[in-house]
Amino acid sequence: MEDLLKDINAVVGVTGSFVCNSEGQVLAFALPDLFDETTLSTVGRTVAQTMAGLAAVRRRKVGDMDLACSQGRFIAKNLGEGCLCILCVRNINVPLLNLTANVAAKRLTTMVAERTEMVVRQAAMLEAQTARALVLNGEVRSFISTARKQGVVLRATGDTAIRLRCPSADRMALSLGDKILDLAGQARQSAQINDVLESFGYLPERRFNFLHGKQRLRYVHPEKQLGVEVFLDVLNSYHQLDFANRLDLDEDTIPLADLLLWKLQFVELEEDDLRAIYVIVCDHELGGPGESNKIDTTYIVDLCANDWGWYKTVTTNLEKSIALAESYSGGEATVFLERARRLKQMIEEAPKSGRWQLRARVGESVRWYETPE
Repeated sequence: MEDLLKDINAVVGVTGSFVCNSEGQVLAFALPDLFDETTLSTVGRTVAQTMAGLAAVRRRKVGDMDLACSQGRFIAKNLGEGCLCILCVRNINVPLLNLTANVAAKRLTTMVAERTEMVVRQAAMLEAQTARALVLNGEVRSFISTARKQGVVLRATGDTAIRLRCPSADRMALSLGDKILDLAGQARQSAQINDVLESFGYLPERRFNFLHGKQRLRYVHPEKQLGVEVFLDVLNSYHQLDFANRLDLDEDTIPLADLLLWKLQFVELEEDDLRAIYVIVCDHELGGPGESNKIDTTYIVDLCANDWGWYKTVTTNLEKSIALAESYSGGEATVFLERARRLKQMIEEAPKSGRWQLRARVGESVRWYETPE
């Protein structure tokens, strides 16, 4: 779009031009600095609404609008789903301008229509994703509520917990798993957890549960086509995350620090994991013990100060997430960068244990993580 606007601006007498959709959103502009995007949006929306109103009254499409005043001229061309607006001098050669502008308008009409279709499609996908998340969140909260009434400790974890705790998860369009619900519980209550899930119609995967039932349980609901995976006391993946004595720190999910570590522990990190780290940190301030709505940095720092393997993976992934956030713009990215850099600095500056220092001497010559099944 910008190249087409440059062609228009090259016509003698043109001050600048911009393109907006029917909602007034500026899609492209080439104007002097004194024109701000908010003003352009207001003008574009007014023009688009005027064209739509005239078309409704006249019952046919409106072509160009040509407004002249003592200081200049404003010409708008109807793009169907938006408009092309051109600012120029009062006595501009309109036929000469139209030779370029009409060709550009034809191409812009197609481009704006495609952009509008894409936005509508994305909005529909986001709406469907949000509706799906509400269903999944409701299912998980029902598990937790029923378990609580029976004295069973059950909490959401992983992607399931991110859906519950992070408002930005939907807006960031995370491709969170929506067929498996991740839960955390205590190994000593595995029988009671089984009873809770079976009461909701979830059937145990008996072979898997027989082989791995001390640390993990799996269930499936044949009608809802949903699965449940319950992690008991620990997550054994690239590193071991022990949450057995921390499940009472939050009502519905594992603590935010544990949830962040759940994602930071991946050695083979994918972009979705980085974006999950981004939303957790964006949506929650850094804090200390006892602050359930904040990330307990003391817990994370202590873990990394006593285990070189955790330190290596966590700091590496913080660096990767910071690099990703630096490609974003806006206040949200600024918030993330400030928090992520501060957390990394706290980890680096914390006194390290003797065990940590011995392992650090070995470094990367020996693998510092496990290979998950």
